Amino acid sequence: MELPINQEDAVREWDRFEQYLIQARYSVRDPATGRSMEADLDAVLARISAEFNHPEVGKALRERLFITATPFLMNGGNKYTCRQGFYSCYPLGMVEDSTEAIFDMEKDLVTIFQHAGGGGIDVSKLRPKGTMVDRGQGVASGPVSFAKGFSHLSARISQGGKRRGALMIQADWNIKDVAEFISFKGDNPGKYTGCNVSLNITSDDFWQDEDLLKLVAKYIWKSGDPGLLFTAKSLKNTPVPEKYNPVFSNPCGEYLSTKDTACNLLTVNLKKCLDADEDTFLKNVYNAARLAAIAGNEILDMGGFPPVSRIKENTLRFRPIGIGFTALHNAMNHFEVSYADPEDAPRFTKATQLALMLGSMQGSIDYGDFARDNGNELKPRQWRRDYCERLEKEAIHFVRAEFSRPDEWAARVERIFAFIADNGGLYNSVTTSQAPTGSISQLLRSACTGVEPYFSMVQSRKVKDIDDSWKEFTLVPLEFYHYPKEKLEWISIQTAHDIEPFQQIRILEACQAFNHTAVSKTINLPVETTEEEIRQILEYARNSNLKGITMFRDSSMEGVLSDKNIKKDGIVEFTDLDERSGSTFKWRGPAPLYITANKGPHNHVRELFLNTTKSGSTLHGMSEALGRVISVALQHDYRLVGKIARTLEDISSDGAWNNGSLGRVYSIPAALARVLEQCAADDSGDDPAPYTEPSTYVSCPVCGKLSLRRSGGCNSCVSCGYSSC
Repeated sequence: MELPINQEDAVREWDRFEQYLIQARYSVRDPATGRSMEADLDAVLARISAEFNHPEVGKALRERLFITATPFLMNGGNKYTCRQGFYSCYPLGMVEDSTEAIFDMEKDLVTIFQHAGGGGIDVSKLRPKGTMVDRGQGVASGPVSFAKGFSHLSARISQGGKRRGALMIQADWNIKDVAEFISFKGDNPGKYTGCNVSLNITSDDFWQDEDLLKLVAKYIWKSGDPGLLFTAKSLKNTPVPEKYNPVFSNPCGEYLSTKDTACNLLTVNLKKCLDADEDTFLKNVYNAARLAAIAGNEILDMGGFPPVSRIKENTLRFRPIGIGFTALHNAMNHFEVSYADPEDAPRFTKATQLALMLGSMQGSIDYGDFARDNGNELKPRQWRRDYCERLEKEAIHFVRAEFSRPDEWAARVERIFAFIADNGGLYNSVTTSQAPTGSISQLLRSACTGVEPYFSMVQSRKVKDIDDSWKEFTLVPLEFYHYPKEKLEWISIQTAHDIEPFQQIRILEACQAFNHTAVSKTINLPVETTEEEIRQILEYARNSNLKGITMFRDSSMEGVLSDKNIKKDGIVEFTDLDERSGSTFKWRGPAPLYITANKGPHNHVRELFLNTTKSGSTLHGMSEALGRVISVALQHDYRLVGKIARTLEDISSDGAWNNGSLGRVYSIPAALARVLEQCAADDSGDDPAPYTEPSTYVSCPVCGKLSLRRSGGCNSCVSCGYSSC
């Protein structure tokens, strides 16, 4: 394939895009004018690297060997901010069943959002809808009513104008209100965008409830929610003792740990670790992870916690850090490993993750020595003995079978686990986690973020800058300029929608094998995926070692960009409808109402007329205008009919309208919704999927472009880099 611009122009585009990201999100701003005081990533890294005392860390940061999470990039060394949050996310655990506890949790979430973090909560303890309260004088509204409120809270809070609040809401699969919990986002598209929703799968009994499984598959197909968290696997496969219940999640599902702890994430840049041979690459990954772990520990000792006392106390008690990586697909390409290879790709991923895990664990040990030399005596955090024995055995087996220098790597494994055996643990309760990286990866000029394959070979972006001007970028992965044409063609068939779901799970499994917490990765499914196929993928995930799974079917959620051109031949844009057939519905009410729905030559609803019989009145004018606007939308794309109906159906007024076949409604828009639903239901059409809704309906809240997509546990804009997390 031919690249659209030359290498010099490609570098220039990345420079411009970096400048945009820095000024829009990461830069320190002048307190008097609010303008950016930093022009590029070098300036940001110079600021934050000066905060570290370890002699190797600052240099590694400036060389982009690893990078901290967004909150520390924004706030580390920022002398002006009064909200100096350093951490990405906070699993807060159960919402207790009282009004006071619910609103205390809301207050804590607001504080966290304002300090550049996201939250995770569990609503399983809230009493079911309809339960008697106040000695039988009232009834409870149920956990979902409060989940909706928490979602709106997250969507409203801006983190200094740079990020939105981010929230995960968990609930056990066997709560009484589980059906409503599963469906409330999917039944109200675009309304509860402030949260991700996940079911806690606490026992194998879940898999015996066929009706519930079908409901879960249906709503994953419909909206991408809920995700599943396999909490029993989390309890088994973590160094954290079970009594500390490490099953509570952050917003993206990759940090499953003890409640009320800060999610202290750092990312190793695999692009900077590449070398001629794989063993040297793995050694570089090991060393980068070691330094990242030291940096994470220094950040913990700097503070930067939101003013919620239990979070600071618990975080310093357990000292969790989460080292992950980015640019996996880039590294695979370097070593001629196909992301689609069912054996070689998981092997490469597992080797990379093992090198990273061992490096992060060695970094924990090294930081204990460094802290002691500087007068800070740390005590090892307790690690589970059975987990460590199992992990050591698996690591030794893998390096013996797959590494080119097995004795050298086996010695590393034995040395680290001997320290754990002698001391009861490391200086951190966990050291690894694989988060979605989004704009962090883009700052490192990686077009394949985290464990994801390339979404596309070239990304065209149009963004609205902080001065309200529009900027356009053409971003081509810079490594492509070093590849021959044949290799580019080889890579082009490995992009996101070309990788089948089970292969994506294999990659996640490989990464999960040597990960103390979890892996954030949404399984991207093509638009034609069926509910039954999703059901099969759930079963496959059940039998894997994954601690959770999220799936997203392309075009299933408002505001998500499709990678495919799914427009059907039957769509005729802005047609005059030379052929039409219609039905008229008469409604009795405060003013007689006639609604006519006309269908075009393919038997899809394309035109609406509303007539209140009171010509010249304000009501008549507004009704006619509503019909005309909806007609324009349906002539442009008939698939909007369901979205339009759902938007109108809940509107009420001070009157009621009745139709003999469609029943009673309480507004003219609601009557219109009934007509649209009836006509759509009657439509057989000549299209095999006549009302597959378009994916590009809601725009990105930052750049305004129709380009949001699901990435990890977040909604991310492929145009401007905005992330809901």
